Amino acid sequence: MPQIYRYLKLVFYFVARGEHLPPHVHVIDENNNQSVFDLVIKEGLLSEIKIRKKKGFLPINEKNQTIVKNFIHIYYADIVTKWVEFFILGKEIKSVTIKKIENISVDTQKLTEHIKDLNKHFYPGKKKQSKQISTSKNKKK
Repeated sequence: MPQIYRYLKLVFYFVARGEHLPPHVHVIDENNNQSVFDLVIKEGLLSEIKIRKKKGFLPINEKNQTIVKNFIHIYYADIVTKWVEFFILGKEIKSVTIKKIENISVDTQKLTEHIKDLNKHFYPGKKKQSKQISTSKNKKK
């Protein structure tokens, strides 16, 4: 269960057996309540965050859900990068403690490459499918 972030009293982590689309992050609060946040990426940008319950746990409360969604909106590119590095490239992920959320710049070229890696991994040998995560580079002109 690699942790990727600690922010306030929230821990963001991946589940080692959780390799499936869309990229997602699990979050646990100080009361051991947990929720899963799916990152829906379109045209290389975060278009939606879907929250789902984690089986066997109470979900985190609405206040914390809002905090997590705001965090994800700022750090989504880094989350996708860490997701690809861990699940697809097999790299170790180091946890980062965030004391204050700051806007960070998104390396769109790197994000596009990671999204291509996701598509190659989940849709090997196939051209763009409707289920694939889309990037601005594979958009029809």
